[in-house]
Amino acid sequence: MRKYLGLLAMGCVLAFSACTDDDNPAIADREAPVISFAEGRDGFRPANNEVRLATTDHMHIRFSVTDESGIGQVLVDIHNSFDGHTHARMSNTFEALNVKDIYSADAANFAFRFPQGAKRLNVDNTATDIYWDGPTSRVQGNVLAGPYDIIISAVDIFGNQTSFADDSNYIATFFIERAYAPQVAVTNLKNGEIDAEAGELLDVRGSIAKGTHSLSSDIRFVWIRLAEEHEHNHNHSAMARVSDKVFFERMWGSSTWRQGMSGATLPNTTDLRLEDLLTGSNAITVPAGEDHLDLIVWVEDVAGNVTQKTFTVHID
Repeated sequence: MRKYLGLLAMGCVLAFSACTDDDNPAIADREAPVISFAEGRDGFRPANNEVRLATTDHMHIRFSVTDESGIGQVLVDIHNSFDGHTHARMSNTFEALNVKDIYSADAANFAFRFPQGAKRLNVDNTATDIYWDGPTSRVQGNVLAGPYDIIISAVDIFGNQTSFADDSNYIATFFIERAYAPQVAVTNLKNGEIDAEAGELLDVRGSIAKGTHSLSSDIRFVWIRLAEEHEHNHNHSAMARVSDKVFFERMWGSSTWRQGMSGATLPNTTDLRLEDLLTGSNAITVPAGEDHLDLIVWVEDVAGNVTQKTFTVHID
């Protein structure tokens, strides 16, 4: 009888606990907010691999967050991804864009506020644009040109958070180009691609040059790769691309940002021709069994500005 009563009591406790879980929203809700496109849009801004040309001074932010229990906070975090998140000493003339915008019911910036307990936040407004030049610039001096990561994360009113582990954060890499950064051009593109034939040498014609701006500095490092074509809608950082299958890789000079990465002496620090660099033992033989590859040209100047250009190679 005592054993039966003990089991009955335990059953009652479990039943009560189950009822409590169902009745308590904080316990019942274990779902993190959902980060998606802004209302009526078909993509995020900035998009992964988006390039902000030297003629632009800002970037539009576009996304939405939903949560059935209510949104607590949303963080928009932007930082440079030049080097996998280590730090190099830089000239005081330039400053990396570094943003941590917190959207909440009581945000200090009115543009980042939403109603307490709101189930949806839609960000698609010029008031949330991020500038790197002009009176509302987020940097004190001149923005450092190069690749930047943006991470959008969210937490609901019960503490459920989006995360890297389940890919529920939005993560993308975009590029800020500036007139004072190195200039990279390929001049033998056809319909926006480099034509190639498997087994033959890749014909690449173009230039890498010091910028003509008063703030431009000499070229310090050149890194050229031929790699698997990168899907432009993937949510990962510029560093992740290093792990793509690489068919060719050469370096000249010494990198400011990537420890241990260096190569042959640069033949010139102001004006280089791609056809001169990619010749002889540095010539690229086009691999068989591929139809499209990426030719990725990464260039650093002495001041730390980075220009990365990616050209599609079409293989017959």
